[in-house]
Amino acid sequence: MNHVIVYSSLSKLAQHIKKLMPLLNVININPDNSEPVELNNAEIMVADCSLLPNIKHKLSNIKWIQSTFAGVEKLMELRDDKNINFIVTRFVDDTFGIEMAEYVVMQIVAHERKQWDEYEAQKKTIWASDSLFGTRRLISDMNIGIMGVGNIGKPVARILKNFGAKIRGLTRTVPTIKESYIDEYRTTNLLPEFLSNCDYVINILPATPETDGLLNGDVLKNCKENNTIFINVGRGNIIKENDLVTALENKWIAAAILDVFEVEPLPPTSKLWTMPQVIITPHNSCSARTESVAKLFVNNYKKFINGEPLPNTVDFQRGY
Repeated sequence: MNHVIVYSSLSKLAQHIKKLMPLLNVININPDNSEPVELNNAEIMVADCSLLPNIKHKLSNIKWIQSTFAGVEKLMELRDDKNINFIVTRFVDDTFGIEMAEYVVMQIVAHERKQWDEYEAQKKTIWASDSLFGTRRLISDMNIGIMGVGNIGKPVARILKNFGAKIRGLTRTVPTIKESYIDEYRTTNLLPEFLSNCDYVINILPATPETDGLLNGDVLKNCKENNTIFINVGRGNIIKENDLVTALENKWIAAAILDVFEVEPLPPTSKLWTMPQVIITPHNSCSARTESVAKLFVNNYKKFINGEPLPNTVDFQRGY
């Protein structure tokens, strides 16, 4: 294992790794190079998962790939490849969940204080001083449901709890060791009851066969009584766009704050663009920062060469 291949669109990732481990032979490959010969004998890579399906025929010697992404659904295209005898670790660190939490807090506060209305009033030179009288809610007034309380969802839950919210976590199974900042756990078979008790529902679930279409159909009817706001920072596969539009039009949910979509980029023809109760951001609620990816790789590299277990190893059967 005399070198590490960096195959990523992240700016200066190879330089950051080299700075942390000067003795490591780091080879940077431009992802625009579709047939990089340097991959033929590579055993360790740091790579964007979206690039891997295109070079799967060159991965025969690979032993470990550190992904630069948290989501690895593109990697699932290799699921049935008999040549997969390597491990992949997802990029998940403390900063990732904190960045997601900052996005969520920002959007909740902006929604509750009608910040977007104030932006529009500013454009029209309107002093909208009475827009919030008697209506403002604090985060501490709310029941917030988080769908997915894993490595990314936990920091979101913890930070919202610090604001005084009551936190409900939706999981596949209730953990043996429960986090003190999650007031109640619910499993997915109790989804309707979970939805009916939340002022905000935040999806942070990964894209897997189990989560595919989990909110399809009329399941969001369970949110109607609480005028629930839906925030999606997980993956767009959780609900079909047409079903989301139906839920908004029928006022099953009061609003939607969307960072991920069934189809990305969101097509200009999508009805979501023009719905006044919808806020759209371009899948940027959190990002893989170059410095963080380099630091995580170096920590994992030390574990790998010492034969220690690697955290956040992808399970190809589960899909994450």
